[in-house]
Amino acid sequence: MARWLLTFGILMVVFSLFWPWLHRLGLARLPGDLLVDLVPGYRFHLPITTSLLISGVIAATSKLITR
Repeated sequence: MARWLLTFGILMVVFSLFWPWLHRLGLARLPGDLLVDLVPGYRFHLPITTSLLISGVIAATSKLITR
């Protein structure tokens, strides 16, 4: 279990480093991604659909590699 948590943490760091490039490719504004702007000057972006898409790609890749 600890190995999965460490892997998830590393993937989140890598994902956050590539966020500006993903935003330029259009992966940051998929339908289903939420942008919350409750307080003026404070925005919170919750990329639900983008996370599901990237998770599916990683799962398919790992399944192909382990075969």
